[in-house]
Amino acid sequence: MIKLKHIVNGIAASDIDMAEGEFTIGRNEGNSLQLDDGVVSGNHALITLKADEFFPQIFDITIKDLGSTNGTYVNNALITESKLMHGDSIRLGTHEFKVFDDQATVGTQTEYYVPED
Repeated sequence: MIKLKHIVNGIAASDIDMAEGEFTIGRNEGNSLQLDDGVVSGNHALITLKADEFFPQIFDITIKDLGSTNGTYVNNALITESKLMHGDSIRLGTHEFKVFDDQATVGTQTEYYVPED
């Protein structure tokens, strides 16, 4: 499952579960995530989750700035559109989020057995 972790003073304050499809963020009502922050635009950013064709439990995640006044930042870089991965940091106004993908480590850990002589 993909989650956005809302980071406040370096601590994960809340989790937002995300499903396949489009997820909008902004100040206006009707956004998937409404942020009450004067430096967040009414319709600030769009996150899209699309399941991989061959591995449907793995998602391709992108974020797109929707012409916001103060920009969208991924890992402290101003973006217009960017691919997201587990651990990436997103900043919109004064709000920081971290991408958490519980499938990020699946199949990447290897154990070795070394017999004793």
